Amino acid sequence: MSCRNCSVIETIMLLLILVDPVSSVNRVKRLSTPDFDKNQTLQMAKYVISIRSRTPIKYYGDNHYCGGAIIAPRFVLTAAHCVMDMSKFKYPSRMIMVVAGTPNRLKFIDNKSVNMPVKEIYVPINFTSKNTNNIAVLELKNEWPKDNPGVAIISMPKTDPMVNQSYYVLGWGRMFQGGPFATVILHINVTVLDVDTCKSMLRTFKEEMLCAMNENSILPQSPCEGDIGAPLIRNNIVYGIASYRLGCDRPNLPSVYTNVFYHRTWIDSIINAAACHFIQEIVLLSLAVVTKK
Repeated sequence: MSCRNCSVIETIMLLLILVDPVSSVNRVKRLSTPDFDKNQTLQMAKYVISIRSRTPIKYYGDNHYCGGAIIAPRFVLTAAHCVMDMSKFKYPSRMIMVVAGTPNRLKFIDNKSVNMPVKEIYVPINFTSKNTNNIAVLELKNEWPKDNPGVAIISMPKTDPMVNQSYYVLGWGRMFQGGPFATVILHINVTVLDVDTCKSMLRTFKEEMLCAMNENSILPQSPCEGDIGAPLIRNNIVYGIASYRLGCDRPNLPSVYTNVFYHRTWIDSIINAAACHFIQEIVLLSLAVVTKK
């Protein structure tokens, strides 16, 4: 933008509009500070994965678009929105790559960063028919390495989360609405609200959902674009999956998460069925080898 015929005062006013410190401060921020603690954030980062399109656009990590959590040797948990198009058709599994062990999403680290192709995508029928139950399980083609300190399986909940307690949400999403994606994984702190409060603040709130507000009243903290699927964590247990980023552009609204404990039976059934199928494949393979002999 140029202003060849502007006066000095007009030029100064133009610069103030282009570099507006007030609007910068008042932007809805996903994170305050931003929050990165070398010990706490990285300790939890080993549970968190970056979901990406199969190939980078220009450079490693620029294809990140969602988050998730490692819940079993060959499974990750994320949001259904991350694996389905606008018409509610699942993406082909070959189009998705799951990446772990890379706190800096733009930097591949030898012997630490792990790129995992997806074998199968599972989404509840209610998501496609009723637009509820925004959760998905991804079965990977291979197991996560057991000797990688940057990759770990997070514990699953045995109860609903406690309300009015502090939880972490980790991801690489936009720093504020319309802003840049975070390069290094960051965390926010939110407080899970009780059901009645959630219903009073949200037009649509189902029993399989959780809602949470930021703990910092001055600088709102909410998931933004790129954070969908990110885990809601307390005591190394995943209680929720970021499913709707309402608080990113509307700081007076809580962010919405899918309740992992509510879906625990469905999640376990997928993992157990896959395990049985895997054992059957091994048995059949062994019989085939014996028969050949």
